[in-house]
Amino acid sequence: MNLKNFIKECYDKEVFKKLSIYIVSCWVLLQVISVVWQPLGLPQKSVTYFIILALIGFPINGFLVWKYHLVHLDIKKTNVNEEGKLKKSPFQKMYFTVLIIISILSFFSVTLIINNFNYNTTSQKVEISDKIAVLKFGNNTNDKKYDIVSKMTADWVIHRITENNVGQVVSPEIVDDYVGLINTSANLTPIDNERIIKEYFRAGKLISGNFYLKNNKLLFQGSITDGAKDIQLISFKLVECDSDSPLECIEKLTQLILGYLISEENKNSNLQEESPPKFEAYKYLIDAKDNIANHELYIDFINKSIEADENYFEPKVLKVAHYYNVGDFKKSDSLRKLIVPTSYANQRQLNLLNLYEALLKGNNKKVYYFSQKEYAITPFDLLSNSSLMTIALQFVNKPEDVNPIFEEISMEGMDVEYCAYCEYRIYVKALSEIELGNYDTAIDLLVEINEKINKVKLKRTLLTAYIRSQNDMKVDEFISKLEFSCSINEIQDLYLHIGKEYLLLNLKEKASIYFDKLITSCSENDEYGNLALAYFYTENFNKAATLFQQELIKDPNNVDVISKLASCEYKIGKKTQSETTLEILKQLKSDYQYGTIDYAVAQYYAVIGEKDEVFKHLLKAVSQGNLYTPISYLNDPIFVPYFEDEKFKEILTFWH
Repeated sequence: MNLKNFIKECYDKEVFKKLSIYIVSCWVLLQVISVVWQPLGLPQKSVTYFIILALIGFPINGFLVWKYHLVHLDIKKTNVNEEGKLKKSPFQKMYFTVLIIISILSFFSVTLIINNFNYNTTSQKVEISDKIAVLKFGNNTNDKKYDIVSKMTADWVIHRITENNVGQVVSPEIVDDYVGLINTSANLTPIDNERIIKEYFRAGKLISGNFYLKNNKLLFQGSITDGAKDIQLISFKLVECDSDSPLECIEKLTQLILGYLISEENKNSNLQEESPPKFEAYKYLIDAKDNIANHELYIDFINKSIEADENYFEPKVLKVAHYYNVGDFKKSDSLRKLIVPTSYANQRQLNLLNLYEALLKGNNKKVYYFSQKEYAITPFDLLSNSSLMTIALQFVNKPEDVNPIFEEISMEGMDVEYCAYCEYRIYVKALSEIELGNYDTAIDLLVEINEKINKVKLKRTLLTAYIRSQNDMKVDEFISKLEFSCSINEIQDLYLHIGKEYLLLNLKEKASIYFDKLITSCSENDEYGNLALAYFYTENFNKAATLFQQELIKDPNNVDVISKLASCEYKIGKKTQSETTLEILKQLKSDYQYGTIDYAVAQYYAVIGEKDEVFKHLLKAVSQGNLYTPISYLNDPIFVPYFEDEKFKEILTFWH
């Protein structure tokens, strides 16, 4: 029997009708299950199981159609063989041949689905992490004055989870930052908080809730949801407190959340019985964070927060950080010494205090260690991430550590024009790639960001990558364009930078071209003392010394100028005067300078060729916390003669 006759006979015997009933029934049931599995509390894989059963059942249904329908129709056409048994008709042979083929295809499809299902399940287990996303708690009171309670609740839950090492937390602020940054990009469709949590952070659990007002009482409710399955794991009982004491409710609810998380993971944890901060203190702290760009307002709110609750730890440590960041190291250190942790079992508080102690003592190895511990708690916070990148590169000179930190946060869809931390992260990564010799990678990063952001430091870094990759054509092309768009001060800065970069490669003739351009341009303007530096690097020490002396009249304690003036005086034969100037430099040494003076002294000895003194003072400088910056150590042309010396290499790895 040929295929055409077989199909015609199947049609005549209503085979397709019988099979279509099975197919349509399965399709309808599949649609129903795909809609109701979640409301009925069924596992998500129920849909997959049904498809597998339907595929297995299809050839079985084909056999049943034969047994209970076709066999009676076909028997009339079946002849008897010599042994008295019924012979198989051509239709029967063709039918079972097709049925065997369908069975093989069905079981092959089932095998593929099962293998893919197991792979996806395994992948999901790998991708879905133990991260915990804390969402904003909804304010259902219809009173905007309670909006701060919404933020307070999320913050306090996060604080309790991190201090007890229950898991990594993704905060509402981090989620909002990602949503805002990605949604500003015109190239991507808008994304919501739920997608961010699932696709970017792959959080295993989501903590959410809301609160409302009833009879002058605040009622809080919260729940935890499985991030992978969208199934509610637990809904906590209502927590009640007076409307003017929301922190009582917040602490009670937090205890319930912690209890669930810790017991679920079978962890033994000795919870700290700290009292929550006073409401007013917390409000002042929020105000401070909202005004971080305004130093006066910021520190005023920090002080008010401390006054409102003298036991509140966070504003105290933020005050220490503030004075460190503005360069008042002495005050920062004295404030740090006054802080006592609310509990010596609170590891995060101790870690922060140890971090600032290391910073203020210039112990960069410990700074990196304690920063890594803090970063492990909040790796997706852009500030924390960019800070650790900087510490890895400039505090301990480990450029190879920068990329893994950078890769922790996806930059996909983020618009650097609206994200200062994103810009800084790209800048630091580019610097690290240059230090590692990966110039093409750095160039790719910097070309794109320079098209969007107009900052001299980004232009300088791109020029560095071009010069060190020996792409002089790109250097000339880039600086020629900038000469038409940049201010005279910016161009002078770039001329100086290019000249110094060529000196680092011992290309003095090329360096002189740009130093000469700088000297010519300074006839119009020399706001930053670049003319003296141009003469210094071209070894015109007489003119440089005169200009450095003029600079010192304006700024008598400028360490770099004093060092270079002493170097010029030595070079022009005024050795006694040079020693006197050097002594003035040494007398400026005081606490909290982090090797600045010794580094400047080492520069002086490098110019006059005193090798032993160079390494002696460089070692002092680095041990006191002097940083590896884009213009120091291996990036300082003064030290070119010593780059290959083993002692210099040891200084570069001092904190390793």
